[in-house]
Amino acid sequence: MTADKDLRTGSGQGEVGGGMPTRVGKYRLDQVIGRGAIGVVYKGYDEQIDRPLAIKTLRPEILENLSENDELLRRFATEARSAARCLHPNIVTVFDFVEQDGAPYIIMEYVNAGTLENVIRRGTLLPIRQVGEIMAQLLFALGYAHSKGVIHRDVKPANILCPSAASIKVSDFGVAHVEALDLTKPGGIPIGTPNYMAPERFLGRAADVRADLFSAGVILFQMLTGAKPFIATDLPELMRKLMNEQPPSIRTYRPELWPEIDAVVQRALARNPEDRFQTADEFVVSLNTSIEMRPSADLPPLDLTELSHMPGKEQPSTPAKENLNQTMAEVLTPTTIDALGRSLAHSLGPIGHLLVKQASHETMDIDTFLEFLVGKIRTEAEATTFRRTAQQMLRDDKGFKIAQMEAVISQAEIREVTEVLLPLIGPVAPMLVARQAEKAVGRDDFYRRLSDFIPSERDRASFLKIRGKLSETKQ
Repeated sequence: MTADKDLRTGSGQGEVGGGMPTRVGKYRLDQVIGRGAIGVVYKGYDEQIDRPLAIKTLRPEILENLSENDELLRRFATEARSAARCLHPNIVTVFDFVEQDGAPYIIMEYVNAGTLENVIRRGTLLPIRQVGEIMAQLLFALGYAHSKGVIHRDVKPANILCPSAASIKVSDFGVAHVEALDLTKPGGIPIGTPNYMAPERFLGRAADVRADLFSAGVILFQMLTGAKPFIATDLPELMRKLMNEQPPSIRTYRPELWPEIDAVVQRALARNPEDRFQTADEFVVSLNTSIEMRPSADLPPLDLTELSHMPGKEQPSTPAKENLNQTMAEVLTPTTIDALGRSLAHSLGPIGHLLVKQASHETMDIDTFLEFLVGKIRTEAEATTFRRTAQQMLRDDKGFKIAQMEAVISQAEIREVTEVLLPLIGPVAPMLVARQAEKAVGRDDFYRRLSDFIPSERDRASFLKIRGKLSETKQ
């Protein structure tokens, strides 16, 4: 959520209101410090032990859905309590979980710190060994959480805090699990931060530990190069690249880096989770080994505290295309923007169309875009109605759905591929094709994996040529 940075740095402004309580259990609620698509965050206080807190709950319209489904509320509570078991120096601690008047509240450690996102945005490349130390802390945190059965689902630089010159803390364990409750993604469309989401998640598949490790791989790529691995101007283009292209070599950006560390990055960003590191420990061992293969430049580490508190600008040399969702006007189709304008006009009149166009050119993510528009509506009922309508329109945006459909192996293609493979590998073909269709991430991955089962090199080459013809008939 875009408001999460305010949650952690304490930079947000606002006061408790809108019918929310001034106390939750034994905790005092002081002010709103963050709002997102599904959550509200308060600066709170535990008066008994004189400790500031961050207290997160769900937005009223989300709570309405929860109140109609006790099972979802129980699952939410279970996720939060699971996160509370993650007591690790590199994880923001969840202290407590409180249910009050039908609403769940997660009581968390309040960390007054900047984010790794700010460090990256300044355009400063950290010494390689410092990158390795930061990644080790991140991977140790993820590995510890995974050992407790907790998957983060939204690992990104904005969720990595820099509370000291050399240490980091991962935030929002337990909070990101709201996505697992299907509260915000009817139709199986995933919620997350696109640039850091694993390819399989765009297909609506459940996240496992390897999805978190893919996100960590994107962060490693960024810290080493200052760029994101997949450059796209909109979500459909990003999906197509994730499904069909290999990430560039880090040596394209920094020729002085060595092949061993590039191999680690490539494996971390493998399209199919089966080709990635399977555990955080495996990832960190490989990364450390690759770093130790070359002599250190003996550069002193930079102060993360200083770099993370002041957001910087993108490097001038960075192509504009690299900023996925640079503006929502580039992301959404004109049809969706027009429909949103008509919907907002129901509450605000003709100015609604102008506000939607303004917001689309001034915001760079869906959460900020929606908050801008919802904030213009005066009554809570109308704001809630517009939010629900707008979220559905955004989920139905054609560009995303077309790209998602293109990445799925259709039943017709499964039948045709099975017919081609039967004379090459025998009766096992139907089972293998069906299994790989479920596991593959994109068509290239699907056909490559099936070709591995063909014993003859000549037959394998012929099969891959047929793959091109079959794909053309599906366009």
